[in-house]
Amino acid sequence: MGVGTPEDFFDAIERGIDLFDCVTPTRHARNHNAFTSRGKVNLRNQRWREDTGPLDPECDCVACREFPVGVLRHLCTSEEMLGPMLLTLHNLRYFHRLMDEIRAAIEADRFAELRAARLATLEKKLVE
Repeated sequence: MGVGTPEDFFDAIERGIDLFDCVTPTRHARNHNAFTSRGKVNLRNQRWREDTGPLDPECDCVACREFPVGVLRHLCTSEEMLGPMLLTLHNLRYFHRLMDEIRAAIEADRFAELRAARLATLEKKLVE
């Protein structure tokens, strides 16, 4: 289908679509990319090498609760399969939380407001 990024979700939902591509969280994770509340994160970047904080401080997934981002980066750059597996779990949890927020925003008639806020965050890329 090709509809699977958070940006796509907002466009599709606005048009009444409620079916999304299932490979995006895994594909991005295999390429060491994560969707976070702070923006997109590429764990190949040196910036994360010594980081002892969580990948996403707002996330409750196992990757964010149990593994510092520096460790996740190490797992990814050393080709340990656990790295992409944890990032997949994180990305899936991010998408689930986003969809929960979207449902609540629709019910509260705040969809446009949430869309503007989330898309501004998603455009950020935390690099270097």
